[in-house]
Amino acid sequence: MQIKWNWGTKLVLAMAAFMIMVIALVVVMFQQDISLVEVDYYPRGQAHQELIQKTQNTIPYATEIIATYERGNILIGFPGFFKPAALNGTVHFYNRTTDTGDRYATLALDQNNTFTYKAVGLKGRYIIKIDWVQDGVGYYTEKNLSIE
Repeated sequence: MQIKWNWGTKLVLAMAAFMIMVIALVVVMFQQDISLVEVDYYPRGQAHQELIQKTQNTIPYATEIIATYERGNILIGFPGFFKPAALNGTVHFYNRTTDTGDRYATLALDQNNTFTYKAVGLKGRYIIKIDWVQDGVGYYTEKNLSIE
């Protein structure tokens, strides 16, 4: 027995193939892990203007703030303008690839205007987000760092 390949048969086969493709695509999409990089992205977006102002305040000092990785420690050097006793802030080690690779620390400078953080468990490329206040003026900068 031979199948007649008229336009109706071809249409039904094309529709069946299309439906199978759509169902397969839906199944694959539901198996994908979609995690947000920032859980609280909306409140962060609302505070963006404040962040812009803090970044503007940091421009004269941005090139003097240096982040390095030496012997298992992350060192962030600040210029002499910033006084350790008057400075208050946080350091966020932001890992772009996973939401579980981030670390947070309280910014505390030593006598040499250097912040030191033990890099235990940190590996890969990080964006170091430094947010601090001195004498009522807010500052913010980001530094890229590769940790081997």
